[in-house]
Amino acid sequence: MKPYSALYYVKENKGRSLLIAVMFFLTTLLLLGGNYIRSNYYYWEGIIDFTERAIEVEASVNDQDEEFRDYFALVDKLSNDPDLTVMLHSGYAEPSMDWTCTMGFTMGGYAARFNTAEDMREAFRIVGYHGDFSNLKNGSLAISKAMANNKGLKLGDIVDESMGLMGTYTLDALIDEDTYAVFYVEEYPKDKLTRAHVLSETLSYSELMERVKTLCEGTQCKIQKSWRDDLNAQFEPINLIFYLALILLSLVLAVSVNSVISGHYNKRTYEFGIYRAIGRTKRDVRRKVAAEIAITDIVSVVVGLGFVELLTFMMNELYYKPGGRFLPYWSEIGVVGLIVSNICVLVPTILLRGRAMCKADVTEF
Repeated sequence: MKPYSALYYVKENKGRSLLIAVMFFLTTLLLLGGNYIRSNYYYWEGIIDFTERAIEVEASVNDQDEEFRDYFALVDKLSNDPDLTVMLHSGYAEPSMDWTCTMGFTMGGYAARFNTAEDMREAFRIVGYHGDFSNLKNGSLAISKAMANNKGLKLGDIVDESMGLMGTYTLDALIDEDTYAVFYVEEYPKDKLTRAHVLSETLSYSELMERVKTLCEGTQCKIQKSWRDDLNAQFEPINLIFYLALILLSLVLAVSVNSVISGHYNKRTYEFGIYRAIGRTKRDVRRKVAAEIAITDIVSVVVGLGFVELLTFMMNELYYKPGGRFLPYWSEIGVVGLIVSNICVLVPTILLRGRAMCKADVTEF
């Protein structure tokens, strides 16, 4: 290995390089921070998926149509479409249960009611939920295993107003998939069935929504849209706060790293002055400085990523999963945070140190 090479210097000066590496290591923690922000979406992904597989149509309250003839005429049209499966249920509000998210605060959202156990089983089959649904009956409640762990519930438990519900139900089924929706079986007379789940085994969400909209034309019935856009809008402020924190932290890290590396390279002014005296060009000097800093950064980031992933795995297996929660291993916002922070620290450091070392002149010593 040639003494002039960047790797040689890093290898022979492990102590100083380690100090710099620790500073770059801190940028990988932005991935962990972004993953925590992204974990908020995790609890809603199953809910969004269900609302896009089972579109809800609701009768419009209208004094001139107290018997909901307009709505039931629409139900007939939907039921006659061979691509659609229609399940009527009560128009009464379905209370959901809240849960504790990965970041520690309480969230709560979606609930769906079915008029019969057969309807719920068929809906679960179409949506793709798995589990033992044989005990479903009138008065049954079904939630995911993850949500049951989150709430400290088990099969056979009685769930009532103490958990925010508007009645008493028995937890008779656990869904394998991680959805945080609450599903009821509650039978009502036919004249009370003023809502309907519309599902399809062959149509995508956009195709299903377009079909339902087409059939709903000319009626006053309401169509529930996917929660995706609304939730994205609600989480935008949290994302904005993260990016603002990212910028501030990157600036602090950039100043700190530059300060540490500045002292490190100032002690090497004589060394770079000799390089210039023996004919090394400014481009050579800049390349050497860039290579030394880049090698340190790459090693730091690789080690940092390994640390973050191992830490995430341990937290999930030992703490979060047993409590029905989850911390993502990767996330778009976390990766963006890592890349932006690393670039904000790395690029100015390379430019400033390379420029400073190019000014070293052996004749001044």
